[in-house]
Amino acid sequence: MMNDNNNIYPQENKSFATLQSYTPPKEAEPLLARIVSIILHPLFMGIYTVALLFVYTDFNLLFAGQFFLFMSPMFFLTCVVPLCSLYFLNKMKLIKNYGTTEPQERLIPFLVFFLSYGLLVYHFHSAKLYTWFTALLAAPLILIVVSGIISHFWKISLHMVGIGALVGSTLSVCYHVKGVNPYVLFIILFILAGCLGVARLASKKNTPAQVYAGFVLGAAVSYICVWIGAYWGLIVFLQNQ
Repeated sequence: MMNDNNNIYPQENKSFATLQSYTPPKEAEPLLARIVSIILHPLFMGIYTVALLFVYTDFNLLFAGQFFLFMSPMFFLTCVVPLCSLYFLNKMKLIKNYGTTEPQERLIPFLVFFLSYGLLVYHFHSAKLYTWFTALLAAPLILIVVSGIISHFWKISLHMVGIGALVGSTLSVCYHVKGVNPYVLFIILFILAGCLGVARLASKKNTPAQVYAGFVLGAAVSYICVWIGAYWGLIVFLQNQ
């Protein structure tokens, strides 16, 4: 009897099956929001952070002509290695896309980023640079671990974590290391952070809570790391006198 009904109404059965499997098309991400998200991607925050040191500190005098000696390992370990890793992970079907948001898919990329920054910290620590500079580079290691734990239970905006780290480390270096107040730079950084937050909301990649939580986490951890590094370096310096 059931077979007879299926034969009588084949078109209706087909339409019902199609309706069950139907998924509404995804809304296109606004172009401007996508551009902002790419320019201010977490992968580039390490490069921006160190490059800014040559702008608002005396790095341009102390390490004159050595800008590319700083930027080369930064670019290779924080951009090239992670991007290549994401590419191969995608080809191996371990992640669905390069901007994966699934908690179970974030584990391996987090491990890759952690190892990359670990090598970066080791590289510059071996060069016997300032303690606060090593702490500045170590902040992303802590953020990767904390963000990874949080992402297992709740999605947090990694974009905002990244730019929060940039803002927090810059503030801490200015106040606790150099004793300067480049307010114009601060205004620009906060405007960029605001633009990125709006972009993440406009593209519906994150909620307001995820945006705010990401920024606060990145800024707080980076600020504290540089602050500890600055005073730890001062203590070591005084002990050696």
